[in-house]
Amino acid sequence: MTVHAPGLPHPRIAQRRAAVDAATRAKEGRRRRLLWLALAAALVLLSGYLATRSEMLDIDRLEVNGAVRTSPDEIIAVSGVPTGSPLIGLDLADARARIAGLPWVKDVYSTRSWDGVVRFTITERSPLAALATPSGWALVEENGRVLAVEQELSGSPVPIIGLNIAQAAPGDWLEPTQRGALTVAAELYEPVRGAVRSVQVEPEGYVLDLHNAGRVLLGSAEEMAAKVLAVHTFIERVNLRCMDTLDVRSPGNPVLTRRNPCQ
Repeated sequence: MTVHAPGLPHPRIAQRRAAVDAATRAKEGRRRRLLWLALAAALVLLSGYLATRSEMLDIDRLEVNGAVRTSPDEIIAVSGVPTGSPLIGLDLADARARIAGLPWVKDVYSTRSWDGVVRFTITERSPLAALATPSGWALVEENGRVLAVEQELSGSPVPIIGLNIAQAAPGDWLEPTQRGALTVAAELYEPVRGAVRSVQVEPEGYVLDLHNAGRVLLGSAEEMAAKVLAVHTFIERVNLRCMDTLDVRSPGNPVLTRRNPCQ
């Protein structure tokens, strides 16, 4: 028989109370730890958000590399990326798409660095031909896109005369019927290219106006590679002195006509 002192709780009740108190303290401890972890996570997230909106991660400078025909200021303006905006969340793909819409831009690459610099690296297009227009010379890429209009012809584009282009502006496209002359220009190579003053579009077809040796009748744009090869063969192997015309409209049977008298 167990006897306990009057006024004291039964040992079993005391044990149960102690177990309940311990469980309560453990639960409170877990709650406090979870609360501190939640506060710490919120603080980290808040700090990260504030950092992305702080001047530490802002765009301080934009740079353009590789652009010659298009000014860096124009490229930066078209990109739509202002200095002072956050580096985090910057949509560089959209900026590259806008820059790629400029006439001279062929490819554009971009990088960003944590020192606040965004760089655009540009690869520019090359004009194949220069088309005579009332306002000057339209520099045109091989695919028929107008890159620029210049008053003076300079550089290496092949001059094309006689397409009767009323007007041209950067970004315009030639009509499909006008692109045959570009096929002629694209087939020219040295030493033929160096001998050509211009490609002329005439009713009988395409004609090469040579610097020192008359004219070459090409006819249509068909078999153009074979026709240019025939011209190349004559330049390399035949004395073209006093040449009036070289007819290669039938490239397998070219005909050379000289001026008479020959002086």
